[in-house]
Amino acid sequence: MAFVDQEVKRLLGKAIHHYGLICSGDRIAVAVSGGKDSMLLLWLLRERLRRVPISYDLVAIHVDPGFDTVTADRIEAFLQAEGFQYEILRTDFGVRAHGPENRENPCFLCARLRRSALFKKARELGCGKLAFGHNLDDMIETFFINICYGAQVAGMVPNQEFFGGEIRVIRPLALVKAGSIQKMCRNLGLPIQTNTCPSAARNQRSEIRNMLDGLYRKNPKVRGNIFHAMSNINLEYLPPGLPARGKRGASEKTSAGNGPSFDTERVE
Repeated sequence: MAFVDQEVKRLLGKAIHHYGLICSGDRIAVAVSGGKDSMLLLWLLRERLRRVPISYDLVAIHVDPGFDTVTADRIEAFLQAEGFQYEILRTDFGVRAHGPENRENPCFLCARLRRSALFKKARELGCGKLAFGHNLDDMIETFFINICYGAQVAGMVPNQEFFGGEIRVIRPLALVKAGSIQKMCRNLGLPIQTNTCPSAARNQRSEIRNMLDGLYRKNPKVRGNIFHAMSNINLEYLPPGLPARGKRGASEKTSAGNGPSFDTERVE
């Protein structure tokens, strides 16, 4: 198990250096949902401070979607016990998104509301960077969500500028497999919270994940091949775009909104 932990730390460091994610003096807001990815990311970023010759500040932000009160209370208890600086935003975003007027796509509305709240709070706290726990599998899944449901080749990037550079979204776990994160969380005994969203098991991401899992089981190299293909695009062997018919081309972006999917169903 120690090998898994060291490999996760190595890939975290590789992503931080390769994509230029963290600099000395940064004030970083970490979006903490209570799931394995965000909880481990917060722990790793603090642990890393003991090993690197730079310093940065961390602030954990949890946006409670309002499905229950227990999850937010448990997250707050953990953050207090561990001595993290934190903010808990208690909202009704999840409940509103699953209301009768929005049954077609509750995930998109909930994610958009939570994302907006995270950006706003990060700016209020003076954080120039907002860290999400999206992992390697999330990157690949979002790529396929945009292809299958958004009619475009797009995904998430590890280092992304917003509001003219006022804030950057960073994804330090971009090179780490979901399975490795799960194992390390168990090794550390982190208090991972269960996702209480009623749509958690029946959304577009779940469909894509099931499809990809079947490919990975047949050939373990597929995951890495897909990730490398995302930055190895041969336009010479891709067809030119078809002419749009009226405004249909714009509307066909479905749940991905008016552009690439930031993450239509999962905001850590």
